[in-house]
Amino acid sequence: MRILLLTTCIYNEDNYSDFMRLTNSLFSQNNEVTFVHGVLFQDFHLENKLILSSSTTYLSKYYYSKKIISLSKARNFLINQFYNELDDYDYISFPDDDCWYPTEFWGWFDKLIKNDDVQLFYTKFCSDPVDIPHSTENHSTYKLVKNASSNTTIYKSDIVMKLKLFNESFGVGSINNGGEDTDFAIRAMLLSKNILFSNSDSIGHRDPVAEFKYRYYKGSFGVLKNHCLRSVSLFLITLRKVLVGFVFLLFGKIKMSDFFVGKS
Repeated sequence: MRILLLTTCIYNEDNYSDFMRLTNSLFSQNNEVTFVHGVLFQDFHLENKLILSSSTTYLSKYYYSKKIISLSKARNFLINQFYNELDDYDYISFPDDDCWYPTEFWGWFDKLIKNDDVQLFYTKFCSDPVDIPHSTENHSTYKLVKNASSNTTIYKSDIVMKLKLFNESFGVGSINNGGEDTDFAIRAMLLSKNILFSNSDSIGHRDPVAEFKYRYYKGSFGVLKNHCLRSVSLFLITLRKVLVGFVFLLFGKIKMSDFFVGKS
């Protein structure tokens, strides 16, 4: 199984240390899984470029930018570097620089997809992930909207080829500050016939911060607003998001303008 991973990292010592943890976790995976890892280092001003990491099952390709761009634009830059060869890979994911994979994860996933033609897979994360995920369960739109993120979602390559790019109106650093992962996952869901969810903390990442629920409200609500008429489930989830937004507004966590989607 060939996996393409695309990661963006704002370069500093702490972020690079986190990134190396991610890289080292990939070195320890099942030998039947091979990785190509495209990485964009932003805010990079060192004279010398970084040493590429490689092994028999891992190859990295580094790109550099002196400026910082939005997360969605950074991911689109990486997709464009690999777009003509996406069909060389079985699956594609977009891990953050500060996530990591338990040793058994990709071997477990390899066995999972050998028994099923999975087009979209998503799971959960925490700071103390399980060694091996539990069995999968039925997907629902609510589960996907709640759990799908760059770290926890894996796409079959042909789905990414159809999606092409992230919506640059969303994402950290964009006019709507967040929501790009949810938008990409919803669009993938609408194209996918076979979707699996593992209700396990399968991926390593710092635990969710409650503050992010309102910091990124505008982006996440904007995505749901864009897709709310695609299904009954998405409409009901969007309605619930509106009610949550009113509570945030009442307590001064967001502004009225956060209910309106900005255009890039």
